[in-house]
Amino acid sequence: MSDAPGPDPTTNPIPAVRLPGGRRRLVVAAALALVVTIGVVTAVVVSRGPATSPGGGSPGSPPAADGLGTDVPITVDGDRILRNGEPWWFLGYNSFVWSGNCGDSDERMTAEDVDAWFASMRHDGHGAVRLFFFENWDLERLDAAVESAKRNDIYLTITLDDAIAGCGESEKDEDWFDDQGERDAFRSHMTSLLERYRGETTIAWFEYFNEPDFADGRLREFYDEMGAAADEVDPDRLFASGTIAPYSVGEDADFQNVHESPGVDIASLHEYDENEVESNHGPDTRGNSAGKPVIVGEFGLYASESGEDCERDFAERAEQARAKAGAYTTIEGYAGALMWAWQPGPDNASECEYGNLDVDPTVQDMLRTFTP
Repeated sequence: MSDAPGPDPTTNPIPAVRLPGGRRRLVVAAALALVVTIGVVTAVVVSRGPATSPGGGSPGSPPAADGLGTDVPITVDGDRILRNGEPWWFLGYNSFVWSGNCGDSDERMTAEDVDAWFASMRHDGHGAVRLFFFENWDLERLDAAVESAKRNDIYLTITLDDAIAGCGESEKDEDWFDDQGERDAFRSHMTSLLERYRGETTIAWFEYFNEPDFADGRLREFYDEMGAAADEVDPDRLFASGTIAPYSVGEDADFQNVHESPGVDIASLHEYDENEVESNHGPDTRGNSAGKPVIVGEFGLYASESGEDCERDFAERAEQARAKAGAYTTIEGYAGALMWAWQPGPDNASECEYGNLDVDPTVQDMLRTFTP
């Protein structure tokens, strides 16, 4: 349990990813009674807001490319993530079901939808998107996403499996880790992608799992093993842990133990602490990251277009998201943050949810034009 000041995690719930059948993030107590959720993204190119971008051009346009593109690899030095040898920050989105491999039929995106979405983002080397890509998913779609991201100067992070049993995956409990067949299948999936994308700098890093548990020490052992296997294929490839926060792994010492693994380069925080700027779990996360950089792999804010029956309207969400982005790009130890979620579907501008960023031009413009 976290000792950080602020709400107890058991009263400060974290939403989990929903299975097909709707788009709203379910909220569950952080005692890890996490419920599987998943929705899908169908890209909608929305109108741009009125702000002038830092890179110049017409009002609301993305920042101009910096000339380096994603050919510049992302590296780690201590608790900093570097690009071209300089401290780097990033800001962007999550998309759990961008590929059409899960979700409702009216939510699924085509490769063209993904390309249009990426084209609507910032193009200055600070844009990033976190994509799930599980075993036996569509490799042609992933190839297309990588090529589109490269054209649009957007870095990708790829999550290889879901520890909380989303989208047909199994829960990563002690029994799963003890099953050699499961471990072998994960290793095969991981190494096949490492071989396919060896040297591809548009992929900033891979992430082993979404939201794993300590599993009585098995998680650390697994990361040691898989990190060594990854080094045999692509020793320069970075890996993130995918964790929620120390309280969800068991104890602060367990969280640190996981991140001391030589197979982990980047620590992960997921937070839905809507009325805070830095999450109250942030100090513990940074303090127990084994001196490695922390990325906020997910943060979300409920909103609807009008704000009716919801804590925020779109303008209020954009301002709170801007404050969080400022914290997660300037406080020492953080490298950036990704919002939940680009998850299109019918009529979701009026719904009070986390996943309607596709119809929220205000927050999109903030993510395009933000600078620390």
